[in-house]
Amino acid sequence: MMKQTNFLKNKLVLGVMLIMITVGLTSMKTATDYDPSGTWDYEVEMAEGTMSDQLTISKDGDKYEVSIETTQFGTLELSNVELNGNDLSADVDMQGATIEFKFEFDGDAMKGTVSTPDGEIEMTAKRRK
Repeated sequence: MMKQTNFLKNKLVLGVMLIMITVGLTSMKTATDYDPSGTWDYEVEMAEGTMSDQLTISKDGDKYEVSIETTQFGTLELSNVELNGNDLSADVDMQGATIEFKFEFDGDAMKGTVSTPDGEIEMTAKRRK
């Protein structure tokens, strides 16, 4: 009888530990899931000077949509938007050329690069409160 009680107690302890680990991992995952949604004021340093406007990131289910307001090209709707941790990548087809965006978020700040056929351009942004 004593052996069976220890066996059941060990199974119970093991079960409780598994539940605690599962809950811990689940809460850790949600704590590290970054949501870049919002309106961002961006700046791009160009040869012609600093270009600035707004970038909007919205969440639709588990997908993100990104639009960038520009004086020169109007509103750009980015495609192939992927968020991996705090890194977001996307692209847009402009006049037959693919422009790639890579953003790295740190809270309400973002820095990134825009890869064009003419080279890479640095981009920074701050999220509006």
